[in-house]
Amino acid sequence: MKAFRSTFLLAVLVFVVWGLVRVFDPAPEVLDETPPRLFVFEKQDVVRVQVERPEDILVLAETDRGWILESTGFLASKSMVNRVKHQLHDLTARATVVENPDEAALYGLAQQGVRVTLTFRDASTLQFLAGDPNPSSVSYYIRPIPGDTVYTVKKSAMDYYALTLDEFRERRFASFDSKDADVLVASLPGGQSLKFQRVGERLWEMLEPVAMYASRDEVRSLLGRIAALKVREFVVEMPADGSGDLGQYGLAPPRARFEVRFGAREPLVLRMGDPVSDAEDETHSYFQLGEEPTIYSAKQGLLEDYQQDASEFRLRRFMRVDHSEVAFVDLDLQPGPDDEDLSGQVSLRYMGDVWQWGEDGRPVPGSTPERVAMRTAGVKAEDFLADSPASLAPDGLDTPRARVTLTTEEGTKRTLLLGSQGESRFTHEDREIERYHAMVEGEAPVYLVDRGVLSVVKDAVREHGRKSDKDDDKAERREKMEAELGNKEGEG
Repeated sequence: MKAFRSTFLLAVLVFVVWGLVRVFDPAPEVLDETPPRLFVFEKQDVVRVQVERPEDILVLAETDRGWILESTGFLASKSMVNRVKHQLHDLTARATVVENPDEAALYGLAQQGVRVTLTFRDASTLQFLAGDPNPSSVSYYIRPIPGDTVYTVKKSAMDYYALTLDEFRERRFASFDSKDADVLVASLPGGQSLKFQRVGERLWEMLEPVAMYASRDEVRSLLGRIAALKVREFVVEMPADGSGDLGQYGLAPPRARFEVRFGAREPLVLRMGDPVSDAEDETHSYFQLGEEPTIYSAKQGLLEDYQQDASEFRLRRFMRVDHSEVAFVDLDLQPGPDDEDLSGQVSLRYMGDVWQWGEDGRPVPGSTPERVAMRTAGVKAEDFLADSPASLAPDGLDTPRARVTLTTEEGTKRTLLLGSQGESRFTHEDREIERYHAMVEGEAPVYLVDRGVLSVVKDAVREHGRKSDKDDDKAERREKMEAELGNKEGEG
């Protein structure tokens, strides 16, 4: 009897489950052996996406400014636009559900459905209705228009159409390419200011608070911190008539102001206001971009980078030469206390993808010439000793130990002078790194650099010495051979 009751209850349970499946899955999905391809188009041909939802209509449109939300003029999220294109451009059905459904509402394809229309550059369109998820919630119902067949497609192709308007807005609200920037100005808390200006393809100067060459990498990092700002929240839209109170967000006047100027577009002005009052997170502030009405909240961490000591922005690779553009290297090494016999002058030239000795054009074996060019062009200041020294003698730069002149293909010359040995640096493993006083000939600042350049200069002098010895030996043997030949002719 107990076994009978258990079997009966199991049968009832199976019947209930079957009934629920029938109710919530109005038609079985027919898995096609070759699922139909619903849409095929080129992603770059899409120029407009219209999403008609029961509560609103969302339109993404391509303009000269980029993609925008048509109703507001806000920039549209690049990732969302790309998602629409990527998910639909070659969409394949997972299964065929039903043709000519009697109850479209069962699939979310009646009034509650989402009608999506894509417009292409040739003015043609593509349209479909997006419905509800299927009972397993791993697929969504869809009906292409025109057509009466209901299919299921992957969830990722449809689920984002239910997102809020803010999710379709661009969250990188101050985005730009740092390579296009020419000037960066920052007014910071406490009256501190920074100003950088591009003065060459790869060269920046700091104009405020002090005048000096600035590290390109550091400036690009500062620019990148602005471009990477990402919205945490779209806080409020201020009235278009300017009657809104910016002061409540600390934006009138702003706590900090950043301006990036370009050669071919209007400047980008970013204002930072007060920190956001949030019990869970105090690392965000209010921001406003230019005269746009939107007040954003975003991370305020960039402020720390801008408030570093000005010396942190100094150009450490002070030769300002790209080693790939070096065509000639002329070096002069004087005897030193550690190797009094090692000295000499060497000329090298780069022709036909080969480094050659300057005096006879013969190829130089090995990698030494390339290492001389790379280490000299890329020499890095480990310490900044003096901007305008009263005398070069204390640092051994009045009679330098080594002089290396790099000449580019365009004729630009830069000469590195290496003086006496300076204070060593010790690694965390207590290994000593020798350092030497250095400067660029004709410029005032004095730096401390590691022994890398001096090391390869010595290598070049040694290799040139071995070449000279071989050349002298060949010349001597040639003279002897010629003398012997002359003697034999005389005897004859």
